[in-house]
Amino acid sequence: MALKRQEGREVFVATDSFTASLDGVDIDVIRGVTLVREGHELLGRFGHLFKPVEPHYEVRDVEQATAAPGERRG
Repeated sequence: MALKRQEGREVFVATDSFTASLDGVDIDVIRGVTLVREGHELLGRFGHLFKPVEPHYEVRDVEQATAAPGERRG
């Protein structure tokens, strides 16, 4: 079964520690700890300081356990 990956939902981890200002608030970014999702302002401004996270597990399609209303199971 092929694994599905959601578009626009990739997660990135910081490759270096730094401090950035977002909306006037200083944000401490910690190498190997700080995670941001695709589209986040930190990634847009400091993309060169992040790398994609490789998942250990992906969610697979799971069969529905019970029949939906009006659905017939064989």
